[in-house]
Amino acid sequence: MNPVLAVVAPLSVGFLVPLVHIFKKRHTGMSVIISAGICSVVSAVVALSGWDGVAVTMGGWTPELGISLMVDRLSGAFLLLAATGFPISLACSMESFGYSPWRFYVLFFLSWGAVNGIILTGDLFNMFVFFEIFSVAAYLMVSYPPRSWQAVEASFKYLIFGTVGAMFLLLGIAYSFMATGQLNLGILSQMMASVPPVTLSVIGGCLVVGLFVKSGTAPTHFWLPDAHSSAQTSVSALLSGVLVKVSVYALIRLSFLLFFPVMREVFSVILFLGTLSVILGHLMAFQQEDIKRLLAYSTVAQIGTILIGVGCASSFGVSAAVYHCFNHMTAKMGLFLVAGALAEDRASRDISHMSGLWAHRPLFVAAFALFAVSLAGIPPFSGFMSKWLLLLASTKEGHIVPALAIVAGTVVSSAYYLKVLRAFFSPSETPVPHRRPRPVSGRLVALLSVLCVLLAAAPFIPGASSVLFSVGDSAVDGASYRDVVLGK
Repeated sequence: MNPVLAVVAPLSVGFLVPLVHIFKKRHTGMSVIISAGICSVVSAVVALSGWDGVAVTMGGWTPELGISLMVDRLSGAFLLLAATGFPISLACSMESFGYSPWRFYVLFFLSWGAVNGIILTGDLFNMFVFFEIFSVAAYLMVSYPPRSWQAVEASFKYLIFGTVGAMFLLLGIAYSFMATGQLNLGILSQMMASVPPVTLSVIGGCLVVGLFVKSGTAPTHFWLPDAHSSAQTSVSALLSGVLVKVSVYALIRLSFLLFFPVMREVFSVILFLGTLSVILGHLMAFQQEDIKRLLAYSTVAQIGTILIGVGCASSFGVSAAVYHCFNHMTAKMGLFLVAGALAEDRASRDISHMSGLWAHRPLFVAAFALFAVSLAGIPPFSGFMSKWLLLLASTKEGHIVPALAIVAGTVVSSAYYLKVLRAFFSPSETPVPHRRPRPVSGRLVALLSVLCVLLAAAPFIPGASSVLFSVGDSAVDGASYRDVVLGK
């Protein structure tokens, strides 16, 4: 299947939703549901059909002049991640908001199309364009509906930091074009060896700093806790589960394609800041009394854990990082959905106010415990499997301090999740308010629970390990990427 369909499908829905709302208002909800199913299937088919490498250049131009879209195992894996996370977030959004806020669904599908565009593009400037579309939609979704000043403030802070990140990305792209005269990633990867070392350092610094800001990596993480905790539950789940992973994908793609052969120092920076994010994220999460801010700071730490795998500069490390991306998506989306439902039951996000919820919502509390132990890395759950692979990758490359940071992070995260669970199981002196049942959220929590279990078992499924490790091989093999893009 042509990769462009994975971008065009959600973008088209974003433009069609207002028309459906104007002319067939009562069909808006059903059209959104059907469109989401189509977009998810199209993304999955594009990912699987291009698993061994497919590239197209728009308009029949040569790669030097045209816009290339490329699918390989790395981009296919992240396409599958997006095709899983976006429908789950949409189902939660429709349960929370209903069918009427068509403006939100416009933003939702525009962000989906932009995410797929970032993953598929083989052109550096178009990656920036898709990042801007994705970012503007994300800023507005964080503040939706604009009734809470905290959400508006968090959205504004996100906008400021996102603009700074975009500025660095654009500078890196401009310097790349000035040094090589090219924007196609495949051709750039060939020409980087001829770029003077000082210029190469400037290009690498600008691109990496921009992506660090976009992903919420310490010390540029200040926007993330506010944005993820102040947004609506479905948006928080989407931000932590899917949207921050897009910047991780771009970092993996650009660092290995452009800098792996010629400037390995980039990976030392990624490793250092990943380790810093793990330490700061877990320590800040441990101090939180607001359950959503706790989960937001945990995201900072988990992004750092993923970056440690990338910083190992090996196919094994990338494979472990991608595996942890999937584990983090399922567990963190589940944690946000459960935390949002339980916070509504108590009409408070303060952990100390959540006693007695075990008696009121035992299945949700049990699901929270499953997601928490999975993300913390307690064996034999999914987070342990990916963290174990990350530990092996770190120690194999001689990076002992990052490996110790992962182990220490597991201990600290277990402590703060235990604090939350202890509050849930404590007897309550006041009755828990009765709220309307949430069957959709319950089904989504059950689905995410099943995914957590399946991901934990994935390394033991025959053939699954070889598929996982082939993703890392695809990321590191820049020559194959160039051959596919250039049609060799």
